[in-house]
Amino acid sequence: MKTKLIFLFIFLLAAALRIYNIEQKNLWFDEIFSWHISEGSIEQIVAETSGDIHPPFYYLVLKLWISFFSDSIFSMRMLSVLFGLLSMIFIFRISDKIFKNNSVTIVVLLLYAVSPVNIYYSQEARMLNLNLFLCAGSVYYFYELISKTSFKNGMLYFTFTLLAIYTHYFSLLIFFTEFLIALIFYFTKGKDKKNLINFFISAALINLFYAPWYPVFFSQSAKGQPWRTDQTLIQSCLNAAGYFKDVFLSTYYAFENSFFIYFANLTGIVLTIFILTSVILNFKNKKKLFSGSDYLILFFIVPYVIAILISMKQSILLSRYLSILIPFLLFMLIYFSIKLYSKKFYFVFIAFLILESSLGIYILNNNNFKNNDYRRIITYIENNFNKGDMIIAEPHFMGWSINYHIKHNLSDLTPPVVFGWDLGMQLDSVRVKKDINGICFITDYSSLGRTNYDSLPQIMTGLGYSRRSFKTFYILPEKVRVDFYSKNF
Repeated sequence: MKTKLIFLFIFLLAAALRIYNIEQKNLWFDEIFSWHISEGSIEQIVAETSGDIHPPFYYLVLKLWISFFSDSIFSMRMLSVLFGLLSMIFIFRISDKIFKNNSVTIVVLLLYAVSPVNIYYSQEARMLNLNLFLCAGSVYYFYELISKTSFKNGMLYFTFTLLAIYTHYFSLLIFFTEFLIALIFYFTKGKDKKNLINFFISAALINLFYAPWYPVFFSQSAKGQPWRTDQTLIQSCLNAAGYFKDVFLSTYYAFENSFFIYFANLTGIVLTIFILTSVILNFKNKKKLFSGSDYLILFFIVPYVIAILISMKQSILLSRYLSILIPFLLFMLIYFSIKLYSKKFYFVFIAFLILESSLGIYILNNNNFKNNDYRRIITYIENNFNKGDMIIAEPHFMGWSINYHIKHNLSDLTPPVVFGWDLGMQLDSVRVKKDINGICFITDYSSLGRTNYDSLPQIMTGLGYSRRSFKTFYILPEKVRVDFYSKNF
């Protein structure tokens, strides 16, 4: 009874930390994109995502969720909270299966509950926590399938894994790790191969049902994203160490004072050294390369290493794309500290991680922004908007924020028009159209194609417009300028 009460307390703590201040930050670009995509039909969602960088399943789930619970900021983010909390079911089951110790499982769940980076992504209307839930379910039913064959285990493994890879491409790293472990089992166990054959059948079916999306996946992977850059080996290694800083302190540590930055760097170095040393010690005197709980380590190590290699070609924020690895990182850290070190070290190490995570939560809740606080910009536009003004947002995604604002507030603003996908096309349209008397031009300097942004006032003067007001907003990741123009008569 006492243990159940502790588990209930941890669950309630996790829920409270994820709901607290959930509406404090505005919807930033990725969240606005989620809302924008979910506004379309099922066919439109599939078509739009085939040209984007993520598969469609999250947007379909979000669309269904909105149909029941509305598209308010609270509602859309609560979907992420829900999946973050549901993930605790599989974290509990995996921990119970591996450690068979309630005290250790309590520690795992407590560290997850106070994880700043999971709290951070629980307050985003994005697919990361849905992906975490599905990947955790995939791993749990993978263990169930290879230990005890049943139709139920096979179907649940198939469902969770297929939906995961239709949610985020980095789920394929979990799927690959499962396949790798199954191969190791197959060639080292010598018996009990029936269960593994059933896994390979499930894996084949997963690939069959994913086959329609593979061309899209390969096309998007080959194309990459223009805002991501190549990294040197040293940069990739620093990025790898940065993963641990973000997990336990949140990405907002970078906006604190120098003490926090030095402390975060120290954390990244210490945890990297601890993991490398522990991996070497763990396998140093083994007769077999892998046995027992060692397979759990691979669910962190394999995706982590592959992601680092990928980041050399296309820089990625590891704590974001590898947020699915948080439970497996915690499993690994606890497993190493119990197996390889003294009990005293274990308690000190766990206390350190909890205190550091608590500091990360403090930092997270004391930063009142999330990339691009569009609310200040929209307030300025409303205060300077004249009836009949035409709003042009460059790039076009700025317009989605205004559309969301118009839908949810009593606003006299008109929806932004789209004359093209870059500033040049929009200016060409302004030259042709003779009935535009007032224009609100929004230029977001985070755009990759910001040619002529600085020359816009001179260009508009040449087109017969005078600038009646303007303001520049210095926000992350770049500045945004709002110019109001009136036509000269």
